[in-house]
Amino acid sequence: RRIERMAMMPRLLRALAACAGQLASYSALGKALGLNHATTRAYVSVLENVYLLRLLPPWHTNLLKRIVKTPKVQFLDSGLLAALCGIGPDHIGRQRSLFGPILESFVYAELLKLAGWAESPITISHFRDNTGYEVDFVLENPLGDIVGIEVKAAATVYKRDFSGLRRLATACGSRFKQGFVLCDHDEITRFGDRFVAAPVSVLWSG
Repeated sequence: RRIERMAMMPRLLRALAACAGQLASYSALGKALGLNHATTRAYVSVLENVYLLRLLPPWHTNLLKRIVKTPKVQFLDSGLLAALCGIGPDHIGRQRSLFGPILESFVYAELLKLAGWAESPITISHFRDNTGYEVDFVLENPLGDIVGIEVKAAATVYKRDFSGLRRLATACGSRFKQGFVLCDHDEITRFGDRFVAAPVSVLWSG
């Protein structure tokens, strides 16, 4: 019976790829595959242990009670994610929205590398409140300083793209140091104090 259920792992991996960058729902995943909640959760843990994906924990503070405390699915290899979703360059050229989860996965992997090189521990989480405001990545150091990062697979950034970051800044107060919208562009643009639109390349260009 266990072997038969293990054969479900590739299907589960593809199902997780379809919801990459979204809140994890073991019940919904299990229902789609005919697995119960506990089995689905156990199998997801196996996929985490072999470094195919991670469940990104939610950031929260006692100062803001109405936060959705559900992890998000994040793949560690954007190429694997694209392959599982059957997405290639031609698909992205015709439908740009397909690029979003892949770019987010790529940024997450780069942030993990940067966090691993940091002199002090950096935690990475996500932010989402019950009104729908969200931030893809929240970086926090041992002093409690916060940097928020939103990923946008487009070249143009608008003021509204900082809505989640501004909500996070409100929740953090003085702990919030900077908010970035990383985009598919080559210029850095400021959107007021502590908010910047920047190309993804800033992650490795310093």
